Amino acid sequence: MKKLIGLLSLLLLGRVATAQTQPAPPTPPAVISVIESVSGKHFQPDTALAALSEEDETLLTKEPIANWGILQDSSPTMAYSNLVIGTRSYQLVITRPPKSSFPTAMLLRFSTPKSKPELIARGTLKPKAEEKPK
Repeated sequence: MKKLIGLLSLLLLGRVATAQTQPAPPTPPAVISVIESVSGKHFQPDTALAALSEEDETLLTKEPIANWGILQDSSPTMAYSNLVIGTRSYQLVITRPPKSSFPTAMLLRFSTPKSKPELIARGTLKPKAEEKPK
């Protein structure tokens, strides 16, 4: 019985270790494009996505950047921009940690006006590489 429990424990630990080493799903190009367009910087995602539905991708792809609110500073270390489509809304939050050289961007989704925010993507914003004149 002790051997069986020990074997079961090893199998369970192996399964947990395997689950932790699987790569995160790639961030859809629509999400990267929106964050880069609103922020004006290059976005490098560093987290897995929350439940991003096809409807989210469609809405983010079809909505022009002009429909996003102007990027507003709420404090010296944080800025945000909003997009509202019907009852669904999205918010891009950019924070500037004092000890970090690059700001962090988070794209949040609110399914209803009273729902809690769901993280869609998070990553680092870096300056866009300027093209060299020929």
